[in-house]
Amino acid sequence: MRTFLAPLGFAFGGFVLSLSAAVPAAPAEPPVETFFQSPAMTALTFSPNGKYIACLVPWERRMNLLVIDLEKGTRNLLTSFKDRQAMQPFWANDDRILFRVDDAGRESYALYAVNRDGTKPVVLASGYSLAETTQEVNVRFRSVLGRIKGDPKHVLVLANLTYRDWSDVATLNLETGEMTTVIKAPGDVHYYLRDHEGNVRIAVVEKTPVRRVLHREPKGRDWTVLGEHHMDQPGWEPLAFDGDNRTLFIWSDVGRKTRAIYRYDTTARQQLDLVKEDDTYDVVDANAVAAMSFTPSTIFDPAKGRIVGLSYAADRTRFHWIDDEMRELEKKMSGSLPDTVHRPRQFAEDGSKIIFFSSSDRDPGVYYLYDRKRQKLSELVAIKPAIDPEKMSPMRPVKFPARDGLMLHGYLTLPAGREPKNLPLILHPHGGPYGIRDEWQYNDEVQFYASRGYAVLQVNYRGSGGYGRAHEQAGFKRQGLEMQDDLSDGVRWAIAQGVADPGRVVISGASYGGYATMAGLTFSPELYCAGINYLGVTNYELRIPKEAPPDRMYWWHTRIGNLGDATDRKRIRDISPVHFADRVVAPVLMAYGKNDVRVHIDHGFDMERALKKAGKTYEMIIEDEEGHGFRMEERRIGFFTAVDRFLKKYVPPPGGSVRVGPAKVVEMPAATKP
Repeated sequence: MRTFLAPLGFAFGGFVLSLSAAVPAAPAEPPVETFFQSPAMTALTFSPNGKYIACLVPWERRMNLLVIDLEKGTRNLLTSFKDRQAMQPFWANDDRILFRVDDAGRESYALYAVNRDGTKPVVLASGYSLAETTQEVNVRFRSVLGRIKGDPKHVLVLANLTYRDWSDVATLNLETGEMTTVIKAPGDVHYYLRDHEGNVRIAVVEKTPVRRVLHREPKGRDWTVLGEHHMDQPGWEPLAFDGDNRTLFIWSDVGRKTRAIYRYDTTARQQLDLVKEDDTYDVVDANAVAAMSFTPSTIFDPAKGRIVGLSYAADRTRFHWIDDEMRELEKKMSGSLPDTVHRPRQFAEDGSKIIFFSSSDRDPGVYYLYDRKRQKLSELVAIKPAIDPEKMSPMRPVKFPARDGLMLHGYLTLPAGREPKNLPLILHPHGGPYGIRDEWQYNDEVQFYASRGYAVLQVNYRGSGGYGRAHEQAGFKRQGLEMQDDLSDGVRWAIAQGVADPGRVVISGASYGGYATMAGLTFSPELYCAGINYLGVTNYELRIPKEAPPDRMYWWHTRIGNLGDATDRKRIRDISPVHFADRVVAPVLMAYGKNDVRVHIDHGFDMERALKKAGKTYEMIIEDEEGHGFRMEERRIGFFTAVDRFLKKYVPPPGGSVRVGPAKVVEMPAATKP
């Protein structure tokens, strides 16, 4: 159990290596399952009356729905899935809970409902893949939008009721699943915003390449345009209503390098004061923006009826508090657990209680319940009790210039108990690639690698989010080119620092990171002694859809390329590792899910055939019942157990034989740059 004590005394400043300091003994390697077993509890959420918490807990190695009675202290397991997992619990009212269930990685989410005592279970929406094989039930359902005040029998949802690809706002009956349109989509809506009375007031609509912010009055029916901007040029978009239901918090990068937060008056149609800016970082959650087109960066306190703070990822998570009470509370918590992020995950509707999630680069996280009246903080659960944070490895923010002068940011994790000199290095590029970024936080894979004695370097290469529009756009159509150069330059920097042994550098990543792995092994084979490609793209010609709505095709054509254009087509072929398997020198471990709807299994099969034909050393893992990431605990543990064996087999000891020839950084890629 974690307790709040005096400050623990570990503080991270700039990146400084002290090679002469005494180094404590390296801890023993924890078992693989220590890192990759399911969390003890996650996704905690209050009931509307604040008396109960719904959450997910492992049962028979699957995440299932559980309800905690805060007054009685009892816990009631409501589901018993053995072949699937519950996800995203949501209280429809004080008695009925909605949750989603994935279908073997196909990302076809069924919507279930059950009472908090376990009665009246029903499937309200089946999801597309389930509907293909069984009874079709509301396949047009998209997602839950929220509760309806004064109506405990329905919730607001998004559904494709009028047009196939446009999301209407509809009511959903909690017993029958019947949906009724209440607002027809005013275009291709990326997201809606409601005010704090539950009225749908904002719709952000895209008609490529223009994004428009539409507004309507609380009881009105007509939409008016508040603003518009080209999606790839400076503009502004709304985040959330403040408590007066008139003022919006917005992000804007008009006349700026990075996104800053302002207030906006919807009645006067006027941008107001600057709330928070940062010259280096966007003051929004980059990963949420990339995934959802909007961000939960604002923190709303229902007891005070207003937004009380903002959060964003800088070198680590930062908070900007507009409220003195929250500022002082976070200060007290940080004083007891320094270098820990204390994020208020949810307020009870009456504001009497707050669920906090406290985590760090070395601690997977602890959920706390804060009672405001008594000013008492109680631990609810440590999500991974087998992890001892004191034995994990610190993640340090770093920065270095790319070869063309662009400043790159990232994180270096040095293995605990080992001298930070001539270490084996894992270069760990993130997925996406666009808009996503690595952050200062606990990461299972990073800590697993560090526990095996590796230094781990994560680079927010050009194309990553969070550093302003120009940094992201610098990566457009640059896969395998400057984006890969940035990763190579990170390796060169780590070698120059004396941290990395140039003969023991491994590249490992998932999704786009898997592509970067294969691109590195293909176009810079001298750099790496081994590679791990998890779900990676290997042929960008397969990645670009032949048919898609215009806005999606615009995205593909501007970010990746247009196969109908001869220059783009040649570049796309030249950056696709599947065509250059003969250049691979280092052994590679590849893993794919057969049901992956993002990176089709053919990327793995085609790369495997090419490596086999070229006589290269590789290992291949295919999971039939997984998709874009191995979500089932035993398969996730099985994969990383294979990774552990692979690294021990192919990464040489210090001074050992190196399979990959001279260790040097070469220009990227082999293909000619335009």
